[in-house]
Formats: sequence, C-alpha cells, structure tokens
Amino acid sequence: MSAAALAYESFRSDGRDEWMMRIGDREATPILFVPPLFEEMNRTRALIGAVMRRLAARGHACWLPDLAGTGESERPLEAVGWGDWRNDVMAAAEHAAAAAGRRPLIAALRGGALLDDAAEANGRWRMAPVAGASLVRDMVRAGIAGVEWAGYAPSEALKASIGAATPAEAAPMRVARLASDAGAADVKLPGPALWRRSEPGASEELAEAIAADLAHWGSACAAC
Repeated sequence: MSAAALAYESFRSDGRDEWMMRIGDREATPILFVPPLFEEMNRTRALIGAVMRRLAARGHACWLPDLAGTGESERPLEAVGWGDWRNDVMAAAEHAAAAAGRRPLIAALRGGALLDDAAEANGRWRMAPVAGASLVRDMVRAGIAGVEWAGYAPSEALKASIGAATPAEAAPMRVARLASDAGAADVKLPGPALWRRSEPGASEELAEAIAADLAHWGSACAAC
C-alpha cells in the first residue's frame, strides 16, 4: 500500500462493529485521531483528512474512527451514551495498536479532547481543546433558527454528560491552538478556525502546520 492509500476497517466496540478510516501503511507508527463532536466534525473533516495524508507521507498510519451514532455508524445517535463514545476511542486505539504492534499517539481536536484519555496512548496531542459546557452553549445557540442542536438529536443524558466533561490531564501531552487564540498552549499554529465556519472548509496552511508539529513532537517525545 502506498503511503497515501485510503482504506476503511471495522473495529469492535462493546459488542458492536464501527468503522474507521485509515490512511497509510497499517503497520506504520500509528496516530489515532479523535474527531470534534457534532457539526464541528463536519466542518473539519477535510482538514483532518489533509493532515492524515501528510502524516502518512511522513511514514505514519493515521486512523479516524466514526464514533457511535456518527458518520457511517448504524446506531442511532439518540441511543448513544457518553460511555459508548469513550469505549469507541478505547477500542479504536486498541485496533490501531494491534495493527502496528505499538500504542498510538492520539491527536484530538476540539471536543475530541474530552474523550482521548479513555485510551492507552504513547502521548496526547490536542488542537484547541474545549470544555464540554462551551460546546453545549454553541449547540444551543445553533438552535436559535428553530433547529435544535443544529439538527442533531442526542439524548438528554448525553447532553448532560457533554456539559459536565472537561479535558483530562494526561502525560505526555502537547496543546496546540491557533495564533489567533489567546488560550494557553505549547504551540500556536497559523490558520483559520474552520470549526467556527458555517460551512465545511479546508486550509492547506493549517493542515501542514498541524502535520509538521504532530510529526515533530511524535518523534521527539520519549513515549514515541
């Protein structure tokens, strides 16, 4: 398989099958991407794919799971609990580790950083991590036009769990934010906040900056 080749694999999570996208040789050094939640995932999927292709060209196997109730998952979102998503991240990491023979580095974007501590990893890299309460406020505001939670239908229990969640402390860890973000970070990267846009978008500048920082930190940190 060429470094840029794309494939889909199923992984077993809590007695059910879910899907994950892979770019790169499945036995190469693994990086598991934990996606943003709800509409932010749609707005950033092209960005994540571009980052994965760049990292595959640098010799990594990049994995992106569909959490239960999202993407190609056959499970209805209203039947999904917070524990299901945490199990999905854990199972996806185990799947990537089994393929490569080593634990993955986990790269979490936005709300994905609320879930990345569920899995064993060689390190955690976070892009613009956010508290769950902030995500809930954004989704409530998205309903102003009469479409609750931008058309998504999570259970009340899932909404409550998201609202109470905060990114967990874990080591080794690196936090990246945009240069325009005043929040504390280990590195500031150039590019637009695609997760804030009204439509899905892409940024070659941001994709290259993320891939370069991930590759550099992944090779430099002692855990990797």
